[in-house]
Amino acid sequence: MAKTTKGEESKIKLIECAAKLFLQKGYNGTGINDILSGTGLPKGSFYFHFASKKDLAISVSEYFEKKLLGWIKINSKDKKWDEFIISLVGEMIKGAEKGKHYGCPFAVLGLEIAFLDSDISKCYYKSIKELIDLFASIFEHSGVPKDNIYILANRAFAIYEGYLVYYRIGKDINTLKTMQEDLIKMYEDFKEVK
Repeated sequence: MAKTTKGEESKIKLIECAAKLFLQKGYNGTGINDILSGTGLPKGSFYFHFASKKDLAISVSEYFEKKLLGWIKINSKDKKWDEFIISLVGEMIKGAEKGKHYGCPFAVLGLEIAFLDSDISKCYYKSIKELIDLFASIFEHSGVPKDNIYILANRAFAIYEGYLVYYRIGKDINTLKTMQEDLIKMYEDFKEVK
């Protein structure tokens, strides 16, 4: 594995800190000084890596996409839909119990930015579409016929994001448990009709 340079480490620190703050405080609620304070890096370091907060936000979108979608790809391997959902939501519940789960970054930040900046919004939309594609591939692996996988994937995504927004507002862990039940039930109901 290649060793990262000090400059690369600084860039990673900025992205990771911004990702955390954007989820906690929102894009508009997070200033460059908040990010610098969180990293202990000088202002020049920020502008060496990013021309603007917008450029950083695009890198944060890529970071979330790589992190979340990468995790889903690894943890859905060889799992049926219900097994995958138990694993996915189980991780969310663990995070929520520690006060460290803030919802889906694609929706949280995508909703805030949707009408403010189309370039950043497009990045989050792309990630959402990729998440739906992953859901579709898991449904296909679970035996759902090809002509139905995107119907279920879009329905699952709507349930998933709806509950995560609901959880973010209320911070009630039972909301995540209900989401898990409903995502599994949706799949089981489909299997019964099939």
